[in-house]
Amino acid sequence: MAEWRMTLIQTLNSSPLRELSDSFLRSIPGLPPILQTIHLLGVAVLLGSIVMLSLRILGVAAKSQSPAEMSARVFPWFFYALPVMLFSALPFFLARPQRYLVNPVFGIKAIAFVAGLCLSIWMWQQCRQIADKGVTLTLKLTAAVVIFVWVLTTLAGRWIAYADYIFWPG
Repeated sequence: MAEWRMTLIQTLNSSPLRELSDSFLRSIPGLPPILQTIHLLGVAVLLGSIVMLSLRILGVAAKSQSPAEMSARVFPWFFYALPVMLFSALPFFLARPQRYLVNPVFGIKAIAFVAGLCLSIWMWQQCRQIADKGVTLTLKLTAAVVIFVWVLTTLAGRWIAYADYIFWPG
């Protein structure tokens, strides 16, 4: 395993945040499913906003609105969902960092998340200027990739718990 990963795991394991997160998750009745539900609602809002914008760019939905109008309307929801998702997932990560940092599915999710975030922000920036030049092929391809990457992020997030079944011990 990469040395940086082991160092990070050791640092987080010795952190008071790990103990606090673990204590909260174990001692507050119902907290884990409440946090997971909040996280999933954040995922729904994020996916709803970015998929709606992507489908508009692809010419499949909301054709009566320009991509610039659609972007201005739905993209704030994208940004509101990000901290909700982060803060609802953080206690799980802090309580058991090794569960996530050694999990290859978490690695897939992290890479897809960063790619989705960067591509979505780029797409949003392009939509703000679209009135002048129209929807380009590059923007349409980006919209399709954005949908794929966010669905991959969501699926990987769900599969983290099942990595032991996916990757048999060797």
